[in-house]
Amino acid sequence: MVSCLSATSHAKPLLRCYVSYAGSVQTIQSLIVQDPYDVKTNDIGERFTFKAVMVGKEQSIDYVKLYAYFQTRHGDIPIHQATYLPPFKVSPQESPLTPQNSVYAGAVERELQYRCTLQEVQQ
Repeated sequence: MVSCLSATSHAKPLLRCYVSYAGSVQTIQSLIVQDPYDVKTNDIGERFTFKAVMVGKEQSIDYVKLYAYFQTRHGDIPIHQATYLPPFKVSPQESPLTPQNSVYAGAVERELQYRCTLQEVQQ
């Protein structure tokens, strides 16, 4: 597992996703968790939900999973899931993890866009 986290500090990796829908951008931030089921989904414009999960221990990232769901009156429908595995570049500067992604869903093909980064932050 590759990490550029400083061994002398209490820095932790921060997953930051920029999620846009209908001209509005939300920043979703996630720290390392051990149980991915503890991570809540985020409402995106009452049309989508988005979940960013970074699993590992302390400074070591085991994997990152990103989920997008389309909201319907019958519940959320999964429409996208992406998995990222080590090695990860984590440094004090924000580094790209994903490219800009576009996901489409619904009868009129609504578009959700996102991109995610990793960054070392002091805790």
